[in-house]
Amino acid sequence: MTKVNDKTELEIIEFLDENGPSFLGEVVKNLKLSYSKGLKHTNQLLSRGIIKHSDPPLQYELNSDPK
Repeated sequence: MTKVNDKTELEIIEFLDENGPSFLGEVVKNLKLSYSKGLKHTNQLLSRGIIKHSDPPLQYELNSDPK
């Protein structure tokens, strides 16, 4: 797995690991993030293949088969 040094990204990974597939709203609410900050960090994790999302509904989860 790609190394993650960002505290917020680590919190998102831990949240998804503990809670399974989750909507972005659930992630930002539980981690007390702004929507824009949560979206920024989930997009960064998506682009690195650390997390993935279903379509639809758009739920994020850890990627068990990273790039």
